[in-house]
Amino acid sequence: MVKDEFHPVIEADPVPRRRWPVSLLRALGRPLPDGLYMRLAHWMYYRQWPDFAHPRTLQEHIRAYVLRTRDPALVMLADKIAVRDYVTRTLGSDAHNVPLIGCWSHEDEVPLATLPYPLVLKPSHLSGRVLLLACHRSSDERRLRARLRSWLAFDHSRINREWFYAHVPARVLAEPLLRDPSGAVPPDIKAYVIGGRVRYFQVDSGRFTRPTRNLYGPDWSLLPARTSLPRHPADPAPEALPTLLEFAERLAAPFEFLRVDFYALHDRVLVGELTSSPGAGFGRFYPPSFSEALAAHWVIDRRAERPAPVVAHQLPALTAHKDVLP
Repeated sequence: MVKDEFHPVIEADPVPRRRWPVSLLRALGRPLPDGLYMRLAHWMYYRQWPDFAHPRTLQEHIRAYVLRTRDPALVMLADKIAVRDYVTRTLGSDAHNVPLIGCWSHEDEVPLATLPYPLVLKPSHLSGRVLLLACHRSSDERRLRARLRSWLAFDHSRINREWFYAHVPARVLAEPLLRDPSGAVPPDIKAYVIGGRVRYFQVDSGRFTRPTRNLYGPDWSLLPARTSLPRHPADPAPEALPTLLEFAERLAAPFEFLRVDFYALHDRVLVGELTSSPGAGFGRFYPPSFSEALAAHWVIDRRAERPAPVVAHQLPALTAHKDVLP
């Protein structure tokens, strides 16, 4: 039996330390239209004015995509509950979703005392928030519910003007904690699909301890490029690499761009999340020319443009599942 070697409550992505200058600038910029706000944010991060009409880097393309596209399907991608149906329909089986324990719209509805541990709690409508729980402790419950309450009250679209997050119903979902044969949390394998093809894989390791990241080509060759995180020793090519390539490109087919997050466990390939704007279009590559090379693969689909903002009646009906699944 695998022992639980982590503390009963792990804030895998704790709330960032508040940076008052950034918070103040965001508050002052709230009345600004999305285009100007995003251009100013881009300049503050890169010290370079963006060209969203003619993007030169992958980051510029992602931010231009968010500005240009009002496709309600981006709401579905951002919704960690609704996207599961899309994965099932596209891949032909629900077996490629991480099992769902339950989903709740209020923090007091989450049955913390009776959930099957170990598990993961995350919000359906936010990015980067997750709690890993090894077991239930009554002494933790008050703090946990306070954290869930803060999740449910938060509008993630206000941070970087990723408009689709504002239309995702706020819910908390629970999934079983995935483990590899050694008992560790398995690495994230993220496939970046640009112009209909996987252009590179990103493998994150040590996410909850000391994060590292490697970048690989579609043939799993280690690329001479990195992000701001340090590298780790080369990962062996997954046995399911052909399946990862196929699934990623099938899931991304209707979109200009998509990041598909996988877990490859033994003979199982599970889809974690689908993301149309990873990092809200922020991030750095070294060398910078790698981002420019990726941008060259982007194909703009003008059919995805919507002149009017998304409104509620345009969105698919979403069901808040509250049953614990077998």
